[in-house]
Amino acid sequence: MRILTVVLLALPLATAALADEAPGTVVFAESWPEHTVLDLPDLPDAPDVWRETLGAAHRIDLAGFYFSRKGDGKDAYGPDSAPDLLAPVLDAVAAAAGRGAPVRCLADAKFAQNYPDVPAWLGALPGAATRTWQVPWGGVLHAKYFLADDDKFWIGSQNFDWRALGQIHELGVLVRDPVLAGHVQGIFDADWTAAGGEAVTWSDPAPARLADLPTRPLRTPDGAEVAALVAASPQLGLPDGVPWDLPLLVEMIDAARDSVHVQLLSYGVSDREKRLFDDLDRALRRAAVRGATVRIILSNWAETKYALPWIRSLAAIDGIEVRFTSIPEHPDGFIPFARVEHAKYLTVDGNACWVGTSNWSRDYFFESRNLGLILLGEGAAAACDRFFNLSWQGPYAETVSPCGEYKAPRRS
Repeated sequence: MRILTVVLLALPLATAALADEAPGTVVFAESWPEHTVLDLPDLPDAPDVWRETLGAAHRIDLAGFYFSRKGDGKDAYGPDSAPDLLAPVLDAVAAAAGRGAPVRCLADAKFAQNYPDVPAWLGALPGAATRTWQVPWGGVLHAKYFLADDDKFWIGSQNFDWRALGQIHELGVLVRDPVLAGHVQGIFDADWTAAGGEAVTWSDPAPARLADLPTRPLRTPDGAEVAALVAASPQLGLPDGVPWDLPLLVEMIDAARDSVHVQLLSYGVSDREKRLFDDLDRALRRAAVRGATVRIILSNWAETKYALPWIRSLAAIDGIEVRFTSIPEHPDGFIPFARVEHAKYLTVDGNACWVGTSNWSRDYFFESRNLGLILLGEGAAAACDRFFNLSWQGPYAETVSPCGEYKAPRRS
């Protein structure tokens, strides 16, 4: 209660300091599996947002876990009737490069071995370059984001993959603000430099409180003015000025009075090496004990032997309800690594949200590169909560029983 009050009281001060400057904008956009009921008509579709933004850009930086058009790379096949919505986006990038826009593509080195075609194609465009990066902390480049010019960036759960844009339920944000874009640019430039074999000095920021961090005013399509900041992982691999996201997520949950909504692909408290990571898990349990209603959506990919004991134990707590979602197979045939809910976000009390690229297990916060956007203020969580309620109340959700037996579905 006290933490949330401090944060919200700080918002008018952060906004007032920029009263002579028009706020930037934030737009939520979705991807949804065709032949499902998961389309929100009031949210724009990510393929359209990507194509329009990148097609008009004078400079483009792309960073992603992997890049795959239909048929490019391992397991990238699907029925003939399933459209490749990434191809028009890449055509827009090629058109921008043809007009003289510099293009840089940064891909994870491990997954580039399975999906080499698009990075190579992008790197061959006029004025373009591609690098693959083996992150130095033991994980992967798991972030999915792009920058357009000096003031626009996208962060979301969508990989640069034809399946992510038409066969998976995903959520992301397009932000227009030069200061926030500069923070994202700092991450990209440092990672790009490291991928080129040059030395990079990473900061090791001490965990910070939301009230102590500078924010930027953004306006949502609904007209709400909210405060925003970019946060990222891992702690030991951040440029100056970018805070570590894990303690901020814990703080947001610890501030909850009424509701906590979480949606993820996967959730883990113990990994294959049996390392304990319960920072977020304990925060969710504390919220329920305080009387907040905690609702969690996980994909059925989370039904693994490592995760299930902890997920069942969450479901046994008064005030916490967990639901698995299972998306039906495409009517014309199986698509590998698709037909799943892949979004990653958190909302608290309807007035705070985080949209990011991390699932909630240890490696995402300590070993892999991930990014997120935090929004604070009345109206900040409206789009995320609409997205959440559609899945929570939809036909693909199943409430988890503490004693239930579950088995992860076929993925490939």
